Amino acid sequence: MRLKPEQLHQHLQKEIKPLYIISGDEPLLEQEICDQIRAAVKIQGFDEREVHHVEGNFKWSELLESANALSLFSSRKLIEIRIENGKPGDQGSKALLELFENPNPDNIFLLVLPKIDKAATNSKWFKALDKIGVFIQHWPIERNQLPGWLANRMRQFGMKADRDALALLADRTDGNLLAGAQEIEKLKLLGLEDIQAKHIEATVGDASRYDVFALSEAAFKGDTARSLHILSTLQGEGIHALQPLAILANDIRQLLSFIQLTQAGTADDKALQQLKVFWPKKQSQIKGAARRLSASSVQSSLAICKQIDLASKNIIQDDPWRLLSSLVTKLCGLSVTPDRP
Repeated sequence: MRLKPEQLHQHLQKEIKPLYIISGDEPLLEQEICDQIRAAVKIQGFDEREVHHVEGNFKWSELLESANALSLFSSRKLIEIRIENGKPGDQGSKALLELFENPNPDNIFLLVLPKIDKAATNSKWFKALDKIGVFIQHWPIERNQLPGWLANRMRQFGMKADRDALALLADRTDGNLLAGAQEIEKLKLLGLEDIQAKHIEATVGDASRYDVFALSEAAFKGDTARSLHILSTLQGEGIHALQPLAILANDIRQLLSFIQLTQAGTADDKALQQLKVFWPKKQSQIKGAARRLSASSVQSSLAICKQIDLASKNIIQDDPWRLLSSLVTKLCGLSVTPDRP
């Protein structure tokens, strides 16, 4: 059975399955999904909680023994298995298959994974577990969804905010869902229920966080303000300029190849297939950028990538972050030059 996170509450009111598989990379959503399951199974008498972190030389035999052992404190327990890299390996796969061939009815299992790919969901161990349990994938809240998510969160606390306040709060917590939730709790503690932009300005600092993939996504969408904000945040976090460059350069090469293929008469979908771009969101980004940018513009962006690489390695005297700013601005469709004035 597969459920969306928002369907979980209703499901838990009706039944409890022997296994719940949670997958995704958003810590707050993971925590809240797991908390719902923990609370629901506790009501059903699964009072004891046991947690296993699978990493390094994890001993699967000990997990099997524990799952089959009589609890010292109660007859029923929740066993959480956290596989840090999402891959149990051969030994772990066999152990999981064995564990659920004849599951102990006095146990409920919570298997927590990072975001997993299609190869993992097609594996033998996952398919076997999927048949008997509930699989819930959670996804990061997209930037355009964030104001709505924040508004819903506020309603849970009996609060509301105008459009400007939500837009400002979204800007200041973009990419950091936990910070958004914490800021709402802080506003509630301050006794504020009808939130305006001035309240956000006075109480909320800039807690936005991003990864390098968000930078490429914003630039390919042509969102100059967000691209430069993400770039500034990444620089402030102290990451090396080569990290965003690697992602941007790869995506720019794919974009140039896509433009060249389609200009030669290849259909869009076939061109993306040839480039092995299968993720729908990435396909949409490339198509959108190709509609805005010419092949010559993309080629000149690659030339800036080369300068950034040289500047990052101190081969030429220039600021790689200034050049990165020129690069993302150009990708957004604005006319720039990487040369110093």
